[in-house]
Amino acid sequence: MEQNIRKNLMVVFLISLAILGRFVIEYLFQVAWDYFDLSSVTGIIFRTITVIIFVIIWLSVTFRSDSPHQKLPWLLVLTFEPVLGITLFLTFGRSFRRSLRYRNRPLMVDDKYITREMKPGTLDGPLDTYDLRTQNLLKSAHRITRHQPFIDDSSVEVLKNGETFYPALIQSIKEAKHFILFQFFIIRSDKRGREIVDLLMQKAEDGVEVKMIMDGLGSARMKRRYRREIQRSAIDLVIQDKVYFPLFNTRIHYRNHRKNVVIDGLVAYTGGMNIGNEYDNRIPHDYYFRDTQLKIEGALVHSLTALFFKDYYYNTNQFIDSAYYYPAPKQVSEKGAYQLLESGPDHKEASIRDMVVKMIHAAQESIRIMTPYMALDPETLNALKTAATSGINVEIIVPGTPDKYVVYKVTKYFISNLMADGVNVYHYEKGFSHAKVIIIDDMYASVGSYNMDYRSAMVDFELSVLMASTDAVRTLIDDFEADKQDSILIDQERWEARSLFNRVLESVMSYFTPII
Repeated sequence: MEQNIRKNLMVVFLISLAILGRFVIEYLFQVAWDYFDLSSVTGIIFRTITVIIFVIIWLSVTFRSDSPHQKLPWLLVLTFEPVLGITLFLTFGRSFRRSLRYRNRPLMVDDKYITREMKPGTLDGPLDTYDLRTQNLLKSAHRITRHQPFIDDSSVEVLKNGETFYPALIQSIKEAKHFILFQFFIIRSDKRGREIVDLLMQKAEDGVEVKMIMDGLGSARMKRRYRREIQRSAIDLVIQDKVYFPLFNTRIHYRNHRKNVVIDGLVAYTGGMNIGNEYDNRIPHDYYFRDTQLKIEGALVHSLTALFFKDYYYNTNQFIDSAYYYPAPKQVSEKGAYQLLESGPDHKEASIRDMVVKMIHAAQESIRIMTPYMALDPETLNALKTAATSGINVEIIVPGTPDKYVVYKVTKYFISNLMADGVNVYHYEKGFSHAKVIIIDDMYASVGSYNMDYRSAMVDFELSVLMASTDAVRTLIDDFEADKQDSILIDQERWEARSLFNRVLESVMSYFTPII
């Protein structure tokens, strides 16, 4: 019943938006007509061209392999307001894989850029010591994401919050002797950002090779003067898909959300944190910031090196595969399996999302999730609801303090959906929780940049690390239980008693799930 009401509300909302857009566009068209004294022939030509473009886009959407819930909003907007629909589609709806910048990068396809890892189907020997469930999970991840699991030859240290991560990162940068590969979605020019980037510029001046990739939209707030200072330094700076004009430009839609640092090919860092003051609780901020990062040593570092150079190749068209960047890994004694998971619009499927769904379906006892945003696609939502109704203990921690109003309203809508099927949802009351952590049956875990939202699943370039039976998993469990102590379990009765206005607003905001 609730599903039908929501679908009807969605249709009404989109139709209303389209009708309003029609009035606005017709008014602007009439103003332009009168002002420039256009002829009737001009109007006929304009409307004919619009109809032709409309038909082409309509057929393109109709015959795409997307699921029906992805197509419906586009078809409705196109039908009721063609000009607005065409503008939005050409900006946000076009496929990345059909873009020239993707088609001109043939080595991005499948695993062609992964030259120093096992190919899928060659893992039977190394996995013999693991149970069948673990073998199945790791082999599936290998086939889906193309990256191999590394068995008993890598180690991961869990770093809690920026006040732990940044000192470790700074120390590793200081110790760098040969090269530093440095990639973040957000790099700020504030106190913490300048401290780290100034150090990178100094290392570059000292002869250490430094390559830096930052997202053009995520790092747009970096001061221009400071960005020019970096460009004038010895750092090889790459700004991914900088946007100069937002309309009809898919670059504004597909963003690189990865966090990836590789130093001398021996140590790497990844997780949820970017470079800026707000991630470090030693610097005063509006709220406490909770996040998780990983320090990686051993053979797994090679996977992160390969992924960095894939992004570098996308931006520069330079394919780098020198053995210089893949030295013999540091010897470690930790037991367990680690595996890089990556996804993005360059993949045919939502790779990390598919692995998350597989992990949820594989759960037998418990599922623990911490996520800053929850705008779930149908596959993930149904997997969580099925797990909860099957008797599996599902616990999710979401922020008590939001950082994005619209996204928080969408998160609240999905909280209602999940609690109705027995999922325990907690508000992190200590501040804003930005960690992206999934723990299954106290045996498997995933940490990285992947949020539990549609953008991470289908739109952005993402990175996570899958772990099986490792010390890091135990640390993540301990951290999760500690975070629960700083959280409040949401009471379903009180939750359902919130105002009608809020419930309607949350439902309306959820219509934007595919672009959040």
